Amino acid sequence: MTDSVLIVGGGVAGLHAAMECSRAGARAIVVERGPVVGGRLAATMTEASAIGGRASGAAVPLFEALAEDDNVEIITLATLQNVAGRPGNFTVSIREQARFVTDQCTRCKLCRAVCPVVLSNAYDAGLTFRKAIYTPMGETLPEAYVVDIHNCLNTPPNYLPCQRCVEVCDDDAIDFHLPLDTIHERQVGAVILAPGLRIEDAGNLDGLGYGAHPDIVSSAELQRLLESPGPTGGYASKPSNEEYPERVLLVLDNLSDFALYVVASQVHQLREQDVASVAVLVLSRPPHDGEYAAAQALADEAGVRIAWGGMFKVDPAADNTLDVSYEDFSTNRFVRDTYDMIALCSDVEPADGLAELADTVAVELADTGYVSSPDNDVAAVATSRPGVFVAGCASGPKNIADSIATAHLAAGCALDNLDRRLLRSDYAPQPAAEVDASDTDASDARPASSANETRARIEQMLYALLDKPGT
Repeated sequence: MTDSVLIVGGGVAGLHAAMECSRAGARAIVVERGPVVGGRLAATMTEASAIGGRASGAAVPLFEALAEDDNVEIITLATLQNVAGRPGNFTVSIREQARFVTDQCTRCKLCRAVCPVVLSNAYDAGLTFRKAIYTPMGETLPEAYVVDIHNCLNTPPNYLPCQRCVEVCDDDAIDFHLPLDTIHERQVGAVILAPGLRIEDAGNLDGLGYGAHPDIVSSAELQRLLESPGPTGGYASKPSNEEYPERVLLVLDNLSDFALYVVASQVHQLREQDVASVAVLVLSRPPHDGEYAAAQALADEAGVRIAWGGMFKVDPAADNTLDVSYEDFSTNRFVRDTYDMIALCSDVEPADGLAELADTVAVELADTGYVSSPDNDVAAVATSRPGVFVAGCASGPKNIADSIATAHLAAGCALDNLDRRLLRSDYAPQPAAEVDASDTDASDARPASSANETRARIEQMLYALLDKPGT
């Protein structure tokens, strides 16, 4: 048995699991596909207050704490290639792509200024642009810039067509002769899958008017505007002229728990910004009982108007406003209204590459495309393979607080597969509410272990004691 845990995914769930493992004295190896950790919440991991109320008081890992933690190893631009062995003794192979920028980088921005390739910045939901050599935002982990080699003019083996960034780098931090890939092998006692989820491409919202006017945005774009630090300093401003909107309409056609969470969060953030009027339009007929009550509770709590309608249409008006019309199912009348800004709620899907990751790790997927648990409980962290656990949205969409709670539980399960003699002798598992990596108040929400999950943990400990592979 070893003292290490492999965590696939460097978003808020994966990083929280890493910090919890480190707190126990274990080593956490975080494998992240992107060039920096943090995922879609990377901008909020620079200071404790940046996340606002969306985490319901749960502690969010901060870059500073992660960078100073010797027990956390972060490998970016990396994918998991193979997992062999049993709980307590897995051998894993990790493929790391070259960054082409070394730790000597001082983020002086000279390379960015001369790079001729301009691309959309996915970390800002496409609201800003970046170069082929770039950093996604002001503060990142790792700090060094990265070369998007697939769009760089120096794409190997053609190392000479551009070279502008190399010529201006006074720190000699850019090296196009680094190996394209490096294979790492590690011995770990458990694996936690925390790849996050994927937000539906905004192009799929064309039928609702997306693209017809700059002030018709996706919910992902609105969220990035509302985050600080961010493109607009944490305020929702109209992309057309950067003015603050007075009237905002949030539109959703998928009345799921996750969609309601997103809308509720954005309603509160817009109200905190003193937007005069915030309305919610659900493109369906009023549902039955539970869903209707949940949606109406959202409206009552936030003090917003919620409408149920169809035949939604939006037309740009001459005064840079947006004319909205729809059939109101509550009154059976055709409604027309005017707004300054419209946000269309995007659906979410399993993370890119989750099917391939599940195949590599040999865990089963549910019909939804997310990782399935033995008892089909999306709040559980066990998988079909002993010693492999899930955290965050790997098993289905979750809000931030629930993602952190599952990460805490997954870390506890993973630690049960390690050699306790190698961990801190004074370590004692705490409820998720008491974990405070960022000196913020923590939530008391923590999913309970299912009977199957508890049995799986007991079996894993027995396999380790008997030195037998799990089945």
